Amino acid sequence: MGDFVAGISVVCFAASYAVALAFEASRLFFRSGVRGAALVGFAAAGLLAHTLFLLWRAINEPAVPLSSEFDWYLLAAWLLAMGSLWLTLANPKTPVGLFFLPIVLLLIGRAEVASRVPFPQSPATQAWGMIHGSFNLAASVAVAVGAVGGLMWLIQAGRLSRKTTPAQGFRMPSLEKLAALTGRSMVVAATTGAAGFLSGMVLNAINQQSGLLETVPWNDPVVLRMGLLVGWLILAAVIARVLAHRPQGPRVRAWLSLVSLLVLAASMSWGLVGSSRHGRSPIATLTPTETSETSPATAEEDRP
Repeated sequence: MGDFVAGISVVCFAASYAVALAFEASRLFFRSGVRGAALVGFAAAGLLAHTLFLLWRAINEPAVPLSSEFDWYLLAAWLLAMGSLWLTLANPKTPVGLFFLPIVLLLIGRAEVASRVPFPQSPATQAWGMIHGSFNLAASVAVAVGAVGGLMWLIQAGRLSRKTTPAQGFRMPSLEKLAALTGRSMVVAATTGAAGFLSGMVLNAINQQSGLLETVPWNDPVVLRMGLLVGWLILAAVIARVLAHRPQGPRVRAWLSLVSLLVLAASMSWGLVGSSRHGRSPIATLTPTETSETSPATAEEDRP
């Protein structure tokens, strides 16, 4: 069993999710009596492999479990995949996976280009690091859920305004339910995003005092992009709240939720191209060759 779990790769569950998405998309083109079972089967198989992969890393990684950027993106994808499967089982006539699974696959793809090196840890930073990462994870998932609800609202509202019947296998929840889902998700995203940013400041201060990390200045790319993201999430939640009881409120809320997802995606993309001191350790910045070849005695001799 251990060898089987160790052999699971990211490709395994990503491929299962991709097949499930293809089955979901096929609802728009033809009817099938076995599609529902096949869709749920592939989604469940992907989620099982995904879960075993994360458990294997949590048990076998020498650092604090799931403490790298790679693991963070896979955790976000796992939460959305689990929510997608649960909603599919609860609402078999709603193409939930058609909206959730593309985001799941994008997060998995982002994980593949992320660092697998665990963030530097010490007893003082483990608790705050977990708090910081958990809040950021919750904010990202809430943004994705809100955007899915907003997109569904726009599709449903457009269909009702045109007075067209829903496509086969493409039934949507009511506008009221979708508007409520979007609004609550935006509030959760703004609240947890702000909490994640503040806990990150505390974590940075602790790291500086312990000498574990280099100083992270306020103009560091990570600080800037997270500050902009949190600022937007708070602004979007306030605007949605102000317009909640106006006729155009639900539509504005839906568009704000989609823009929030785009801002989140831009922030993640910025993380790919921008250099940062976030999460760097003076030891971790050395290559293995540099670490082995530069002994304390050699360093002492090289000093002027």
